[in-house]
Amino acid sequence: MQRKNNGFTLIELILVIAIISFIALLSSPFFARFLVQNAVDNTVDELSGSLRKAQTYAMAGKQGSTWSVNFSSNTITLYKGLSFAGRDPAFDEEFSVNPAVSVSGISDIDYARVTGLPTPVTATITISSGSNSKTVTINSQGVVSR
Repeated sequence: MQRKNNGFTLIELILVIAIISFIALLSSPFFARFLVQNAVDNTVDELSGSLRKAQTYAMAGKQGSTWSVNFSSNTITLYKGLSFAGRDPAFDEEFSVNPAVSVSGISDIDYARVTGLPTPVTATITISSGSNSKTVTINSQGVVSR
């Protein structure tokens, strides 16, 4: 009488594990690149949103003040006032930037109360990580484009 074996042999199991390991090894650089791209895109979105919100707050005269955005030490801060050092931290809205992402260009953008016009008049901010780079521009009317 012959017995029928149910299940996998050791060789089949080792072969499946080797194939899965090989696929995982090949996909790790793609996943790492995806994470970096996502971090840059997330920073661009948050920066654009903070700039638009600061302009809206200034035009609406929220708290009777100007509103500004500051970029320093891996943090984007939307704050009330013209001076980051002299601001009231109770009104701050902060966003932490991934340490692998760098923000360069200008460190502070101020929006005038009522008109919402930016100071400096125009600005270009570059967000980059490795070979991935995106640019955010602010025109003389304060319009943010990515």
